[in-house]
Amino acid sequence: MIEWKLICYDGREYFLPTPVAWQLDYGLGSPCDCFWVKFLWSAGKEDQLANGVRVQVKQKGKLQFLGVIDECQCQWSQEGCMAEITGRGLQALLLDNQAEAADYGQATLEEILRRYVTPFGIGLERRVFLPAVWGFSVSSGSSCWKVLYDFARYHGGVTPRFTREGKLALHPWPTADPIELDMDAPVTRVVRRDKRYGVLSQVTVKDVTGWTRQTEVNSDFQRRGGQCSRVILLPKNTGFQARRYQARFQLDRSAADLLEVEVTVALPFAAWPGDLVRLTRAGWSGNGLYRVRESRVTLGESGYETRLILGTPQAVL
Repeated sequence: MIEWKLICYDGREYFLPTPVAWQLDYGLGSPCDCFWVKFLWSAGKEDQLANGVRVQVKQKGKLQFLGVIDECQCQWSQEGCMAEITGRGLQALLLDNQAEAADYGQATLEEILRRYVTPFGIGLERRVFLPAVWGFSVSSGSSCWKVLYDFARYHGGVTPRFTREGKLALHPWPTADPIELDMDAPVTRVVRRDKRYGVLSQVTVKDVTGWTRQTEVNSDFQRRGGQCSRVILLPKNTGFQARRYQARFQLDRSAADLLEVEVTVALPFAAWPGDLVRLTRAGWSGNGLYRVRESRVTLGESGYETRLILGTPQAVL
């Protein structure tokens, strides 16, 4: 049993009627997690929906999604009165709020959380340690999410993301046994995509003086005919320890998009972003170990489905 609850700005809570269709999208932070739900509604209660600010989704008492409402609508037709709600995960609060430009002599995790995360009621899933960053700058127009992402991903080496309970996770991805999708699994569709566009064959990073240069080559992609190079200019106040300005980081991130496998499973919540999946299917050459990059769970005319977007296990997370 999956329950949907509407939470209003004044603290009131209402269970929504049983949906006729819904969709939950989970990812690795880009794009933001999001949801959509459609259900029968009672005419005259439109203000109740308009007062909603959060949606909570539970399966057998376990929280599976906590999101911010972006839009709700009621419509009247021959089918009766129907309502729809769309929104995003709590990451939306950091995406929608702009940070002031700032320069830090030394930026600590505690300071970044205090200024850009906790004011929106967002807490950490678990305590972590990330090293302080010297000379950290926040450019004008940056969102609070960009500040957090730059600090954690490019300096701390971890991918910030949100859990299903709406907590911020800054710890490394956990290691666990892979989920087996073999011939006994209810897999209804498998798609393999080889995407060459955007994959880099060579990256050169240099500073403004030209004295420091770093060049890395994706020799395997070049051997297969890849020709796509980039030259990145290193800002004055950024050292090579900032991962986004490392040539190898850029190559690995682009190479992660070369192979993509899409698997549809006739189950809800079959796997989550970051999980390892071992695919074993007869009659095709794409069997192997993958990592989940996106997970879309839906209820529609075909019943429950989970669509998984899989990438290589070494993909930059």
